[in-house]
Amino acid sequence: MSYLMYELFILGQLMDHPMTGYALRKAFINIMGDDQAISFGTLYPLLDKLESGNFLALSFKNTENKRPQKLATITEKGTQQFFKLLAEPVTINKQSQLTFLMKIHFLHLLDSQQQVKILKDFQEFSQQKLTRLEELREDLKDNPRMIQVDIDDGLLVKQLQILRAQAQYDWVTKLLQERKGE
Repeated sequence: MSYLMYELFILGQLMDHPMTGYALRKAFINIMGDDQAISFGTLYPLLDKLESGNFLALSFKNTENKRPQKLATITEKGTQQFFKLLAEPVTINKQSQLTFLMKIHFLHLLDSQQQVKILKDFQEFSQQKLTRLEELREDLKDNPRMIQVDIDDGLLVKQLQILRAQAQYDWVTKLLQERKGE
């Protein structure tokens, strides 16, 4: 996962309230899933880097077990950086899906125009993904370098991928219509 995606997540989470590193990691896993967990070895150096850039302030919070925890609080500069990152177009790569999901997680921090922009971009991304999967399915049907049983199994996988992509497209389209008041 890219540094900027982690930065977007951390700053976005801190927009609502200060959080400890542990709470940030737990929130990340809750939102993005266990398979996308951020390690403490990545998180704490990133918090230190964001603090050195004046995007957040770190303090220590005393706990019941007497071990202090780092508490991160977003700064005005961090708030500006969050909105800048949120407004940047999503680069189409292996992380695009996660980036869109992360941006959608922060819709509550945006005005309706910003929400619609992100949802339109995600809708377009979803449509392109769906179109590409359908093209791949057609190419697979007549692949002379594969035996028929492999083609059949490949078509099953494509069918599942297309169903997921269609569900995503339908979901974002419905959400976009709701946000536009249609």
